[in-house]
Amino acid sequence: MVRAMTRQRHLNNEELAVETDIAPNKIRAWIRSGKFKIYDYPNLADNCDLCRAPIRSGKLCYSCTTRIKDDVEKVYQQERLMRERLRQANAYISRK
Repeated sequence: MVRAMTRQRHLNNEELAVETDIAPNKIRAWIRSGKFKIYDYPNLADNCDLCRAPIRSGKLCYSCTTRIKDDVEKVYQQERLMRERLRQANAYISRK
């Protein structure tokens, strides 16, 4: 396999799998575990765990990461507003 990698460093995951008779999932696992230094191989990429877009590092692409962060922030804001409304509903004005 190393011979194929050095000969054809511009292969993508599928082409490398055909050339070396190694399952594409195994190649993806090697990329994710760091056995391949993908900066030497510009066309090799892992897939985002959510949308399957090609990524070069991590487990999620930028758009999925951003979407998850936005969703968490939105839920946090909704919970904060609910707590504030509940606090205001339970508050009373004391007269002196």
